[in-house]
Amino acid sequence: MTETTGIRSRTVTANGLRMHVTEAGSGAPVLLLHGFPESSREWATVMAALADRAHLIAPDLRGAGQTDAPDTGYDAATVARDVIALLDTLDLDRVDLVAHDWSALVGFDLCLDHPDRIRRYVAIAVPAPYFRMSRALMAGLMKAMPHLWFQWAIATPGLGPALLSKGRQRLAHWLFRGFEFRPMNDADVAAYVGTLRDPARARAASKLYRRLILPGFMSAVRGSYLGRVLHTPTLVLFGAEDALLPKAALTVSPDDAPNTTVEFVPGGAHFLVDDNPDEVARRVSAFLELPAA
Repeated sequence: MTETTGIRSRTVTANGLRMHVTEAGSGAPVLLLHGFPESSREWATVMAALADRAHLIAPDLRGAGQTDAPDTGYDAATVARDVIALLDTLDLDRVDLVAHDWSALVGFDLCLDHPDRIRRYVAIAVPAPYFRMSRALMAGLMKAMPHLWFQWAIATPGLGPALLSKGRQRLAHWLFRGFEFRPMNDADVAAYVGTLRDPARARAASKLYRRLILPGFMSAVRGSYLGRVLHTPTLVLFGAEDALLPKAALTVSPDDAPNTTVEFVPGGAHFLVDDNPDEVARRVSAFLELPAA
């Protein structure tokens, strides 16, 4: 969304990072983490919908939006430290967490490593990281791989930053237009793609894929999370039209995550927050038990 009234912004320092933070409303704190290649701007419509019942906090994460884009720190452990440091800076002992896309990987780590800081968790477009290999899962992953070619291209040093930032930025535009269900706001796409013109942010995007997104996915596939039980009450939301991952990868055993529910949201695909923000806001509000409007 372009400009939304009622959203405040400020810059704070967390984990040595100058971080841009947008906020709306008051009450119980809800932290909103954006996906790739977006920023806190992703959450504007959801924030407007929920501002009368909670304190919404949406930062630009490391390398994105208006937050610093240093040369290092694009691994899961550092980004998690960024988030915990942000909570400390804002004097927030415990929050509800909502995260989309790659930041949902970090969200699961936060729930497992800092369960005292996260009350409830909503993960969007990313499954709980408990992959138990089966013939159906392997077949689904093999079918999905050709659609994920861009991840390895972005992760390649030199090539990835150039593809995202140079010339007509065809790859950057395709990342939005190739996976949208409902046409994304032109001003939003222009803002996200324009940010990648900055060489430092294009390099940050490449490092994020190389050091966090691809390693995080492969870690889950290798079974690295098995045995680490997710106790945090968790809701996993997928766009019903999202074809990036096989359905076999989206189920979760109660042995791995006993308090986790998976729901499919109609009228949306991978960019579910943009495709169907009203339904996302409704389901988030219900799961987090926010006061009625």
